[in-house]
Amino acid sequence: MGAREKNGTRINPWVVAWAIGAVVFALIVVWQNRGLTFFWDEWDIVWASIESPYYGILQDNGGNFFPLSRIVFALEMAIFGTWYPAYMLVTSLLFGATAFTFNLLLDDGTRVRRITLSAFALIYLSSTGVLFASSMGFMLKWGLSPLLAIISAAFFVRSSDQNRSRIQMLALAWLFFFLSWAAFSSSIVLMALLIIGLIHAAPRGVGRLNSIDLKIKLSILILIASMAAVVVGIRLAELNPPLNPLIGDAQGTIDSVLAIDLLQTLLLALASSLAGLVSITIAVPLHDNSVFTWLIIAFRDYLGVALAVLALVLGVIYALRKSWPSKHLVFSFLLLFTANLFITAARTPLIHRYQALWVLIAIIVLIFLLQWLATVRLVALRNLLLGIVVVASCLSVWQIATGSLAVGNIERQRDLADSAKLTNPMQCLAEATSTLEQVAPTITPNQLCVLLGVVDSRSWITERQDIPQR
Repeated sequence: MGAREKNGTRINPWVVAWAIGAVVFALIVVWQNRGLTFFWDEWDIVWASIESPYYGILQDNGGNFFPLSRIVFALEMAIFGTWYPAYMLVTSLLFGATAFTFNLLLDDGTRVRRITLSAFALIYLSSTGVLFASSMGFMLKWGLSPLLAIISAAFFVRSSDQNRSRIQMLALAWLFFFLSWAAFSSSIVLMALLIIGLIHAAPRGVGRLNSIDLKIKLSILILIASMAAVVVGIRLAELNPPLNPLIGDAQGTIDSVLAIDLLQTLLLALASSLAGLVSITIAVPLHDNSVFTWLIIAFRDYLGVALAVLALVLGVIYALRKSWPSKHLVFSFLLLFTANLFITAARTPLIHRYQALWVLIAIIVLIFLLQWLATVRLVALRNLLLGIVVVASCLSVWQIATGSLAVGNIERQRDLADSAKLTNPMQCLAEATSTLEQVAPTITPNQLCVLLGVVDSRSWITERQDIPQR
């Protein structure tokens, strides 16, 4: 992969570059989305936390159970009050930390690998899912859950290293896996797949065991645990119906999944897998959800052609190499397909928020593909794919520089409320009355103004009993 770099006692310049890049990315997000305020279902989370801060932690939101994220929300409210840019800043920094930790785990110390991973990170940070979630401060659960999942994978990977307590490392791995579920329950299957992929893709360190059987056993165990966590999360969500009747419930989510046609779901999952790899590689479609939708529809309608082309490519490689594709390559595509199958069944592959979680899995698939092309000695094809990835990362930088981070525009209905007026006690009631349907349709204007006063005073626990009851 390239000459191995020597690490001296000085601070690693890659770490410094990542730290600076993460801060710059976060500041750009805040700048591009300045003027936004809480979205209407975010107000529901705020209300639950203030009205009953302890019971509110157990509340679901649209069938999603995330007690850990609610605790973080409560801490943010106590610190930031109603200054919304701070919420976006924290969320953006979480995504930057996710990209950095992802690269740190997969880095094998070679220059080519680091350049490749940095290019992938730029594509990830400028994808629609990350930008959308960054522009909505309370979407930090989309960044917190994968970050904890990657940390969990790191403990799993390092559990076989020498001079480490295997039991302690595995215990920490399962702890962070549980915390990932508590950060955003509905994503736990995707996070389990991400952990499994990282266990198989992470480079083998000195003294690290490389048992395929062990990896398979761990993968199956993690997947089973994730399904069990899903059942627990749904049950807890059903026992604690959301305070906001407009966002649905856990049972409604289950009913919608059961109503989906199985064949159509499989076709959409396969189409979104193929189209997603194209969009990741060329970067641009990830910034336009309509283009991404068109790709999925095109691949679904012309699935036979796509599969024929794929079979032709595999046939040519087989003829050159005279061997079947590596097990890792087959495993990685199954990983990608399973991820898209879950997204298709749970929601829809066209919801761009899920791209924040799915893109990381797609990157693992492309890394496996690059490794496989190196093993079959198709250097030209591997370098071509690597070059496309680097060009795509440059396009991603251009997208960021030209304002692609203002994805909050698709939620501009919340801008109908002037946040400066809402936080002004003299102007709040009039502003809340005129914009309540768009801002907080489940509470009254008086309740919204009292709530804003409590949050802004940062005494949301001691004054919660003074809030008028609904």
